[in-house]
Amino acid sequence: MPLLERPSFETVYTIGLSFLRQALRWLGVAERDIDDVLQDVMIAAYHALESFDPRHGTDGARAGGSPSGREPGAGRRAPQASSPLGEPLRRWLFGIAWRQVGHYRGRAHRRREIAVGAGASWPFDLADPGLSSEQLLAREQSGQLVGRLLGAIDLERRVVLIMHDLLEMTSADIARDLEVNENTVRNRLRLAREDFRVAVKRMNAEDRRALRDPLSLPVAERSRAADEESLLDAARVVPEVPDAIRRRLWIAVAHAVAHARAAGPSAQGSAPPPA
Repeated sequence: MPLLERPSFETVYTIGLSFLRQALRWLGVAERDIDDVLQDVMIAAYHALESFDPRHGTDGARAGGSPSGREPGAGRRAPQASSPLGEPLRRWLFGIAWRQVGHYRGRAHRRREIAVGAGASWPFDLADPGLSSEQLLAREQSGQLVGRLLGAIDLERRVVLIMHDLLEMTSADIARDLEVNENTVRNRLRLAREDFRVAVKRMNAEDRRALRDPLSLPVAERSRAADEESLLDAARVVPEVPDAIRRRLWIAVAHAVAHARAAGPSAQGSAPPPA
């Protein structure tokens, strides 16, 4: 198998943006703050790219690429999570998101203006362009509900549940990444699944009706929509971010990277000007 090369930041952005937005929701970031935290994660990923080892999704030793002025993803298909690059990259990005969410939770979050102009109204699920606006809204609400259910779980347990059941990482890999032993991972996973099951059982009637809404789920899925396993299955779907919003956020990230590089003498290269 050929040696995988470290991706450019454009590739990281193209593969990672949609996944990271969903991961932030899994980790309990408030809807109003997701765009701000997503920008922080992307900037952190840019600065940490030289440490990414594409063989394992962990830290390596060689430098990665710098952003160019081109809009990422234009004219080419992004590698999927199932590709040799996509899965390690998702795991690496999740680690960065996890650390950034720790900063987010530990401070009174500072909101700032960014160029996306969409805010909390950014659609959560546009994976199927044939869906109507009503269907998109229903799936948006369903996705928010799953986020709230995960939010009922203690954060240490929740992150293990996400890594194991949603990212499909092994207990050994999780133990290594979180720097705990495997018995701790297995115990947290067991407790997290119990917590999630309890949270599903405690859903109110309105939430249960929303999950069985004919607009939000195919017919075959409605009868088991409130089952914890099917909810986690649904949470694994990573919807695409609309191209216009992807481009606007890229401009915001480019501005922020340029500002950080101008302020820091240790930075190498330069960030792109706004498109």
